[in-house]
Amino acid sequence: MRIAHSLIAAATISLPIAASAAISAAPIQWTADVHAPIYNIPRVADGTVYVSTAQAKGPNVFAVKEGKVLWRFATEGAIQMPVSLGGAQVFVASDVGDIHFMRAIDAKTGALIWDYTRHEPPECMCSHVTHYIQHLLFAETDGHSLYAFYPVGKIPDHRLWTFVGDGAKLTPPVLADSTVIFGSADHNVYGLVDNTGKIRWQQKTGYAFVAQPAVWEHTVILGNRGGTVHAYSTTTGKPLWNFTTNGPIDTAALIWHDWAFVASGAGGRGVYALSAKTGKQIWYTQMTDYTAYPPVMARQTLIVASRDGHLLGLAAKTGKVLWRSNLHGVPLSQPVLWQGVAVLKVNDHQVMAFNAQSGRPVWTYHSKDVVTSPVPEGDRVYVGTSGGAVVAIGH
Repeated sequence: MRIAHSLIAAATISLPIAASAAISAAPIQWTADVHAPIYNIPRVADGTVYVSTAQAKGPNVFAVKEGKVLWRFATEGAIQMPVSLGGAQVFVASDVGDIHFMRAIDAKTGALIWDYTRHEPPECMCSHVTHYIQHLLFAETDGHSLYAFYPVGKIPDHRLWTFVGDGAKLTPPVLADSTVIFGSADHNVYGLVDNTGKIRWQQKTGYAFVAQPAVWEHTVILGNRGGTVHAYSTTTGKPLWNFTTNGPIDTAALIWHDWAFVASGAGGRGVYALSAKTGKQIWYTQMTDYTAYPPVMARQTLIVASRDGHLLGLAAKTGKVLWRSNLHGVPLSQPVLWQGVAVLKVNDHQVMAFNAQSGRPVWTYHSKDVVTSPVPEGDRVYVGTSGGAVVAIGH
């Protein structure tokens, strides 16, 4: 896409507000009770919902479809983070005292495929989200070391490799051009060889990284807490460009064609559109408050959840505020797109859906229990609750 503007003046948010209307209750398709609190976000594939529960004893991993529990699995240990899906397997990390487990479960049957055990206290493998990327499984230990598994075969007897940090927390990794790339609170960006874990390249900056990198072609783009967006070659780590914002970057960049959209945090409180190739600013839109979540793109409308309790729709090419909807609460998840609507968690007990083009409210789901972030898949949106329910919402 050719860049048509070098800079567009900051837009204000005193522009169109989506018309208020009575919000319909969400159309519930089915619910299922697993009899234990669900706090981790569900994972969904082919209409089957996989959840982990807060209980440490008895079954605490479940597969649910059309309101029926297909199988149950007991890890015999605490699960603190969501399961991961990949290659027809469910991956779950859990801890029992000083013993730490990574398990692969058959997604259809619930049968154990392999079990990796580590006796190395005090670190645990269950404290951070696992990631399945291009046939590799990554697990973080207390946030500052990264394990890689090649999750094929029945019983792997060792991990593929380990990156041991210096105690600083790591961002979630990405995999591009056979390079595993992540940022660190030690102010570095690392690129590792994917099958060995050997450092391919390393770049030092002046501030910590907390957000997952984004990839455009052969370029990795990520911002740090000092407010600078950096771009590096995925293969060599060569610095390609940098851009300084007015606030810390705590969320991942959104790539759209050859543009990168970056939200600055407290202090900056705005959204920047940058050229992913050069880092040149295309536009900047100021907000009254910052966003804690990356924006999402619906056609050519950029949707941003503001901490002041509003959902904003911005014109992707200009940054103009097209609509602004009142959430009547604090957004607690990134908006996700589903059949023309933007769905997000608001406060602890509510999930709301808004038309992605007009911002008009479509439906709301309210629970007496705490709800998870919503997960869309197919013709349903799935939510878990602290009351032990898996809820499927449809039109």
